[in-house]
Amino acid sequence: MLANTDHGLSGTGKPESIFISWLLWQPRGADLAVEALKEVRKLARYEGIDPDIVRLRALFASLAGARGAVH
Repeated sequence: MLANTDHGLSGTGKPESIFISWLLWQPRGADLAVEALKEVRKLARYEGIDPDIVRLRALFASLAGARGAVH
């Protein structure tokens, strides 16, 4: 969900908070890299819509082991 802020549209949660919440909800024994890659693919369609989404996708990509710079 997006919220209107002084800086335009932005996600309702900080990317880092969402990422940590996602980590905490993963079942014991889950392959976090595989699950994170699924999230990267889901978020790809929203790339460029919101800087928070870009940051969240970068966090998941980093966990998934994606190569290249993560901003």
